[in-house]
Amino acid sequence: MRARSLVLALLFCSAPLACKRAAPDATPDGAVRVWLEKMEGASEDPRLMRDAFSLLGPEARANLEERAARASRMQGRRVEAHEMLAEGRFGLRFRPKRMTSHVSGATATVDVEGSDQAAIAHVRCVREGAGWKVEPELPELPPIVKRSE
Repeated sequence: MRARSLVLALLFCSAPLACKRAAPDATPDGAVRVWLEKMEGASEDPRLMRDAFSLLGPEARANLEERAARASRMQGRRVEAHEMLAEGRFGLRFRPKRMTSHVSGATATVDVEGSDQAAIAHVRCVREGAGWKVEPELPELPPIVKRSE
């Protein structure tokens, strides 16, 4: 009887480990999918913009952090980097129907396809820790122009 209860206890203790799902950003296409969901949902729930920002890769985060620093200096108030993701200005050109990942070491390209052959986008991702981050193409920052006195 004692051995049976020990086996049952071990089964119940290990069951949550066996049923654990992979994180959504465990694959490049999963990271892109979650990022798109957060960006779309942010128009109704602005808190999702922080979540979307956390799914960005280091280059995109650095770009937006510098933009936020510049905006903070111009506005005289602290602007957060996630605020630089244009709320309400994000819109998909097409509805993703299929995503295919091409992984090469710590980088990947996700081909996002729509129902139309012309509807295709290529999204770059980078591995960061145990997950993947999205590196969307953001415009380069213009140089800071200093006024001459």
